[in-house]
Amino acid sequence: MKLIIKTTSLFVGLLLSSSIFALQGLNVITITTDDPQGYVKWLTDTQPIFQKAQGDRVIAQGICSPTAGGSEANEHYVWSFAPSQAAMFGGNSMFEDKDVQRSLKRIASKREVIRRDAYYVAKGDSVGDAGTTNANYNLVSRTNDVSGYIKALTNMETAAARNGFDDISVALYVSVASGDRAGTVMASVQAPNGDRLGAFFDQRESSWMTESMSTFDGIRQPVIDFMMQCTTLSVNN
Repeated sequence: MKLIIKTTSLFVGLLLSSSIFALQGLNVITITTDDPQGYVKWLTDTQPIFQKAQGDRVIAQGICSPTAGGSEANEHYVWSFAPSQAAMFGGNSMFEDKDVQRSLKRIASKREVIRRDAYYVAKGDSVGDAGTTNANYNLVSRTNDVSGYIKALTNMETAAARNGFDDISVALYVSVASGDRAGTVMASVQAPNGDRLGAFFDQRESSWMTESMSTFDGIRQPVIDFMMQCTTLSVNN
């Protein structure tokens, strides 16, 4: 669930806050709710509490709401980027914070946690400022060639920029702990809005996109895909 638009680099934050050998983390919590607007408002209002409890373990946090695909129509994806795997997996201590516990109790009856997924960032981008929204297409796949997949995605991204889509970017996240999706990767195509994401997909039959995607079938096997509207709720500067 990659956020770009603005130019606050994830990797600048990584280099400043941790070892250059650290693998940046992406944590995704999938929830269902019958009151998505109320849930988003609760999550937005509680960001100062979460930021205080998380400290520098989290770079940014936000939420994505599905527009197509996925498993449940009322799924929502709460995401957070961490500067390292250590920071991501050591962040559970935040749930010991009394303010966090009180905030979670207020929403417990209105949402259900469906799954938790953890990734490391294999090909990343930059994070938008708080309040930034964008459109994403995410594809979860199985692959035995992560480096080859990164190269193929980079080639597609470069071809897109040459053909009028320099506002389209692609990230790749590799599963660390994803339950029934163990061993998968997640590619994320991002655009400033749904119109631009749709315009990008209008090019599927074009010669440049056909050529740039010609190696995909030999590299990865799709598992599930979905389109989303994503919003950055907070950024730890």
